[in-house]
Amino acid sequence: MKVPNFSCSILIILSLCFSYANLTAQHKVGILVLAHGGNKNWNHTVNEAVEHLKKNYEVEIAFGMADPKSMQKGINKLEEKGITKIVVLQLFISSFSPIIRQNEYLLGLRKELADEPMIMNHTSMNHSHIDSQQNNYNNSLKNHTHHISNDNMNHNGEELKLKPLSIKAKIYLTDPLNDHPVVAEILTDRIRELSNSPENETIILVAHGPNDEEDNKKWLSTLESIAEQIRKESNNFKNIFCLTVRDDAPKEIYEIAKENLRSLVRQASKNSSVIIIPVLLSQGGIEKGIVERLDGLTYKWNGKTLLPNKKIIRFLDDSIKKALQE
Repeated sequence: MKVPNFSCSILIILSLCFSYANLTAQHKVGILVLAHGGNKNWNHTVNEAVEHLKKNYEVEIAFGMADPKSMQKGINKLEEKGITKIVVLQLFISSFSPIIRQNEYLLGLRKELADEPMIMNHTSMNHSHIDSQQNNYNNSLKNHTHHISNDNMNHNGEELKLKPLSIKAKIYLTDPLNDHPVVAEILTDRIRELSNSPENETIILVAHGPNDEEDNKKWLSTLESIAEQIRKESNNFKNIFCLTVRDDAPKEIYEIAKENLRSLVRQASKNSSVIIIPVLLSQGGIEKGIVERLDGLTYKWNGKTLLPNKKIIRFLDDSIKKALQE
């Protein structure tokens, strides 16, 4: 006797549901969040931002700039819980950084290091940059490279080579924030908090920026994309400009970036009200350095960064969904 068509459909649906449930059980998904790290407040805002993910996933956070020790610890914890798929969320502002390329190498997604190795934990670094301290700061960081901690030296004091991490689970690496629509939305909110007369206001988006010139060009291009989204949402500002301050670059590059910012603010303030918005993930000191650079100039500022803001949840969810679909 033939089985009615609707019965066949039900059987197929039940079979698919069972297969999906079985697949899910076999491949447990976990989340490893990579973030720069900073002071207590900085780390707290990141922990708060990813808290909602814990409802559906096992979550570990690895603070540091592509820090292998922190990343390995997070991966080990997830794998010990039976995780077989790890979505690595990069809570960084831009893809155009040696940090991101080193992440790719450590996670086995890049065959060779593209830059000089960075082996350091950055979670305790104070980012309050005072101009008079710039030389000492640059000397200590060595442009974020060659800084080898005691944990990365062998018993003879020789430098250990940076190697890919030990990973059993399948890795899904997501993109940093870049020009995701959520970034433009949050920055638009920050602007509106300070804006009174948009047609007479010049907006300046200020990001940290990298040391490398090519990376900086690409970083600025991403900022311009964000600016264009803001224009489409609020197409009545006099101007929107984008700059990077390049805190960790050599002194001559740092000084040029500083003067470019000061010059832009001086010129814009002659015929408009200037609003400066930091394109930073969380408050930890870099924003204070921006203010110090602008001593004596006239502008509006509240120092609010992307976090805390609940809209970031959409970026995280979008990133996980996209990663698992690829």
